[in-house]
Amino acid sequence: MGALDAFSKAFSLVGDNKRIYFLVLGVTLFLNALNTFLFRSSNQVPIHENISSNVIFEQYGARPETFLTHDVRFVLLKLLITIVLLSFVQYSSVKAYFLSLEDKEYSMSQLFVSALVKVPAVILINLLAYVVTLVFIVVPVAVLLFGVVTLSLGVIFLGILLFFLVFPLVLTFFALVIPAYVETEKVSAFIEALKLTLENLASSFGYGILILLLGIGVGILTAPFVAVSIALSANPLVLALVEAPFNAFLVCFLWASGVLLYRDFKGIKGRKEEFLY
Repeated sequence: MGALDAFSKAFSLVGDNKRIYFLVLGVTLFLNALNTFLFRSSNQVPIHENISSNVIFEQYGARPETFLTHDVRFVLLKLLITIVLLSFVQYSSVKAYFLSLEDKEYSMSQLFVSALVKVPAVILINLLAYVVTLVFIVVPVAVLLFGVVTLSLGVIFLGILLFFLVFPLVLTFFALVIPAYVETEKVSAFIEALKLTLENLASSFGYGILILLLGIGVGILTAPFVAVSIALSANPLVLALVEAPFNAFLVCFLWASGVLLYRDFKGIKGRKEEFLY
């Protein structure tokens, strides 16, 4: 019952920590605006063409080599800002959910100060988690590719089956990684998260399925708003603004339920958890 328990209580935990939701929403809006700005900037690289010895015309466009150079720089800049900001917010949010479950008051300034120091470790742990994920995903992908090459329907079906068995476990593993780090403050927390995922296979698989269903549900709920936005405006920033509240909720829910699931797997119980319904 760990997965269902964590899933049901996460709604209340997110609702009890509205400051965290607005923090995630603010960062989501900022990153969407940054993405739109950088995309436009990367497509408007100034080109200087010498028409004569004393006249220079500046026009916006891009030669292939100039566009490629600037485009790579903008992508790398955006990626760096995104990784740092999300790591900062992830640690702050997970820490806040832990404190909330222990019925402890917290201030946003205190969370920010503690998160600043932890950002490098959070980035490293998430990177290690991605490596572990790649190892797990390689097997079903390899089986699927082998089936495609050999035109074997049985092997293709096996690859697809393995992928749908592994993917929910991967989602659970990611949900547990940062809660494990916040609780232990050890870089090896990703190993503990993996161990907890594999030791509780049924609950881990169930939690992953529930998160997938929630993602699909949020996507269906968002679709009408997205359709109206596309019909009324072709501006990608408007579309991003419409999607941001839903995406922020999904992120907060994933982090909150991850904290609850981690505590359940570790046998940690708090007074407040009894009332999170």
